[in-house]
Amino acid sequence: MKIEEIAEKTYRLETPIPGVGLVFSVYLIDVDNGVLIEPGPAAAVPDIQDGMKQLGMRELSWIIPTHIHMDHSGGTGSLADLFPKTTVIAHPKSFKHIIDPTRLIRSTRKTYGDNFESLYGPVLPVSKSRVVVPEDGGVIPVGDRELQIIYAPGHAPHHIAIYDRKTGGLFCGEALGMATDDPLPAPAAPSFNMEDCLNTMKKLKALEPRALFYSHGGAILNPGKRISRAMENTQSYADLILDYMKNGFKKKAMREKITEYAANQFPPEWEYDMIHVWRTGIVEGYSTYFKNKGLA
Repeated sequence: MKIEEIAEKTYRLETPIPGVGLVFSVYLIDVDNGVLIEPGPAAAVPDIQDGMKQLGMRELSWIIPTHIHMDHSGGTGSLADLFPKTTVIAHPKSFKHIIDPTRLIRSTRKTYGDNFESLYGPVLPVSKSRVVVPEDGGVIPVGDRELQIIYAPGHAPHHIAIYDRKTGGLFCGEALGMATDDPLPAPAAPSFNMEDCLNTMKKLKALEPRALFYSHGGAILNPGKRISRAMENTQSYADLILDYMKNGFKKKAMREKITEYAANQFPPEWEYDMIHVWRTGIVEGYSTYFKNKGLA
């Protein structure tokens, strides 16, 4: 496990999960009784406990997942059990799934297989009384910080971003695409919405953040230029896949074509399994979106 300070009293923990091709980042803010952003899957909980111990953190006042996809939020219930004084932040569309994850578990099984718990750990419920749903733009005061909660739909309709007004750091989840050198899109079927995604990017860019804190990756500077590029790539990959669909390409062929197109943008550490996950996700995300829109 790797721990690094990325801003004042803000720490990034790398929590690699066996069998997953991406590094996952958990963020801890060591002010007041502590804030955890992006709990990750339950399999990451032991690493989080170790990281907190190394930082001298004994409690958590807030747990804030950017969205409830299992790799970002699966450990929320487990951590809430470990830290009974903590409060969980939720988007209004994710609230019911955090307190009753039955449907979430069902969709997770479809994506990750029936035995996902053996690798990622269980998805446990959180008591309704411990979940808070802020308004879009609402601010949570934590010690000397003001954490602004921003609704950030696109990748998922229940996605939020968290802006630390003191450091200028923006915890962006997957709202701004992937943390690759050239930001690859990150559409997620079945609920990806491209208009929402692009509008969210504009909204987050207008905050003029000083750094982006990705969940699959690390801290990235020069946010304005990067967000602009993420918007360009979101549109250009959409145009490609829509063209493939209109020309009758099957999904297998689309995956092969998009892999060739993006080959120079893949990070060197990405192995075939990770490339396959990404190309499958991008084809499914965009193609489902275009079918729902009646465009192909």
